[in-house]
Amino acid sequence: MFNLKTRKILQRFFTFLFQNEAIIEDIRKRLSKRPLFDVYDAFKALDINDNGFITVNEFKQVLADHEIYLKSNELLMLIRRFDKDEDGRVSFMEFLSEITPQSPSKYRFI
Repeated sequence: MFNLKTRKILQRFFTFLFQNEAIIEDIRKRLSKRPLFDVYDAFKALDINDNGFITVNEFKQVLADHEIYLKSNELLMLIRRFDKDEDGRVSFMEFLSEITPQSPSKYRFI
């Protein structure tokens, strides 16, 4: 169906995608095992305006406070990752859903 060049590009794409998802899942699991880590406290730290959701500007501010600077499109990708209902902001439940481990530890890819 695909020529050799296209198959190789797709193979690299899916390999990259799966490796990154495995890394993200590993980070989720390590966070969940930290005795002093609290998801609600993490959310509140990002919710600078204390209005119950995180906006692009709040993500940008917190990252800048930690000397992490993203391009506009990178910030939008970050919000999209967390923003399940696509309303342009991240609620606590959306944040919780993204930060909570998604798969059992027996399904490791790395």
